[in-house]
Amino acid sequence: MHKIIVFLAAVVFLLTANLPAAAAQDVPSDIYQWVQASPRISYYFNKAEMKYAVGSDGMADTNVLEVPVLQQFDWIEIQDVTEKRRWNNEDVTGFSNLWGFAGIVHIDLKARTAVYVQEEYLNTWWSSIAVFTSNNVDNIDKMSEKNLDRIFYDNIISYAAAHKIELMQRQHDQLKPDDLKAAGLTEKQTPAADKKTEKQKVKEIMDRYQTDK
Repeated sequence: MHKIIVFLAAVVFLLTANLPAAAAQDVPSDIYQWVQASPRISYYFNKAEMKYAVGSDGMADTNVLEVPVLQQFDWIEIQDVTEKRRWNNEDVTGFSNLWGFAGIVHIDLKARTAVYVQEEYLNTWWSSIAVFTSNNVDNIDKMSEKNLDRIFYDNIISYAAAHKIELMQRQHDQLKPDDLKAAGLTEKQTPAADKKTEKQKVKEIMDRYQTDK
């Protein structure tokens, strides 16, 4: 009987100790799009900040999505992540307040691959407690259709396709003329061109004034 009481007390402790971690941060639905939840993890992507990846030339590549993502862990996943780090002799400072994972993923729409260019664990206040690099490249089409990561990537791709014009408008000045033309968008005037136009308007006004005088 004593063993049962001790076991139940331990279970209650684990559950109550981790409840603040789950409730500490609500994921804002106007910024993050919820996709799915496994028994351990809820998957979100940032629909407000997703964009096309920008190359070294400063131009956006409409074939590559750059998307901030979140994974919210339940208390079992939190314990699992923490124990794995401890087993691998990795720093677990701050992991008593582990909330989940944040990353930035590049999804190549042509190659159908996904690679994380930034990865970190977050505490309950969404502050980074550990930054790491997995160097994994996911070949989406080689993954099982039931694979949670594939489902997640496909949802991001579908959302981006449905909101392509909106995404392109966000990066209008970073898109190549051919991409703008293909999407039916026009090029904006450059600041220099706008300034010149204003000068021309002022000159025309002055010319009319001199003529009238």
